[in-house]
Amino acid sequence: MLRSIIRKEILHNLLSYKFSIITALTTILILASILMMYRDYGLAMENYETLARLSSKSGAAVITPTPLSIFVKGLDDNLCRSYEGGSVNIEVSRKQQSVNKVFRLFTTADLLYVIKVVLSLCAMLFAFDMVCGEKEAATLRQSLSNSLGRPLLILGKWIGGFTSFIVPLFLAVLLGTTFVALQPRVAMSPQDWARLGLFLLSSVIYLAVFFSLGLLISCLTHQASSALVVSLSVWTLLVFLIPNLGIILARELVEIPTVQQLEVARTYYRVGLYLAEQRMDSTDRSEFDRLVDRVSAESNQLAEDYRNRFNRLLAVSRNITRMSPAAAFTFLATDIMGTGVAEERRLKSAVLQYIQTAESMPDSRPAFRYERSTCSETLAQGGMDNLLILMLFGILFGTGAYVAFLRYDVR
Repeated sequence: MLRSIIRKEILHNLLSYKFSIITALTTILILASILMMYRDYGLAMENYETLARLSSKSGAAVITPTPLSIFVKGLDDNLCRSYEGGSVNIEVSRKQQSVNKVFRLFTTADLLYVIKVVLSLCAMLFAFDMVCGEKEAATLRQSLSNSLGRPLLILGKWIGGFTSFIVPLFLAVLLGTTFVALQPRVAMSPQDWARLGLFLLSSVIYLAVFFSLGLLISCLTHQASSALVVSLSVWTLLVFLIPNLGIILARELVEIPTVQQLEVARTYYRVGLYLAEQRMDSTDRSEFDRLVDRVSAESNQLAEDYRNRFNRLLAVSRNITRMSPAAAFTFLATDIMGTGVAEERRLKSAVLQYIQTAESMPDSRPAFRYERSTCSETLAQGGMDNLLILMLFGILFGTGAYVAFLRYDVR
């Protein structure tokens, strides 16, 4: 019986205009996104080759872009900048090249954005009338007039509806991934393929969350028009409002100096040292050295305080915005693909250690080496928490739809 319900749902969706429009639209968006981001990856590699030649002379630290940025751009542009030692903290080299200025004007349309925004909306549009729409058509009452039980019916509807939604879309992802893998400039390691597989798995869970949410709304309403309005409102709240309001609220809760204030403090220390050096003669060298040590300690304390405040701001912002499955999915996807905030923090720590080592060995400066986090390290550093949050949302919405359907008035 369950197989018959699943088959009926799949055939019904395949013959609907909604399926044709959503599948065609999202397939075009997915393929166009991968092609566009592949071009951006080529520009990033040219940028890296330029910076690598310059850093070999200046001793700056620079890492190669990851091919996974084709799918999830994240903070890869920040990660692949050229870093040099500063008087207070690491500084971005002025030799940084421009990669793609268009992305500064518009949101980066990578696969993460397509899944997080477009496909989540499509998942809700796919499910918003699965129950209330059948009630309006008077087919739901006919289905339950026989010996068919409600638990079996709602389970079959979920499986059949989500299968017909997800399979064509991931065929488009497979086609785009095959294109990327065949390109000679893209060299993906087994670790990269594992990351990509984990990202696609988390994407399925994320889309299942919104599909279950759409089904829940359908079980709580009795008209398809009402379900559509509620679905669009809830989707806007979860995908846009909560993440942005969470960031604003976190800035109000955690006080942190601006970049301009930090630069003013750096300039103050440098100018103070310069003026002190001009006033002292050669006999006061020991006193000047003590002044340098004191100013250096104050500068390091300033940088440490800023990093601690910034990390606390990130933690508060992450905890607030993870009330939205879209934010939890963004943190999870960028961390998995090695382009997230955790990777940037890890890279900057490695750069600081490299600068300290290079200063102690001025005659034989070692080359900077850096390996991005592995999948297991990513999950251990907070990725598993975001994955569990997504699964919790899915269980909550799925259970809610199941309970609501058991009490649903089909008359």
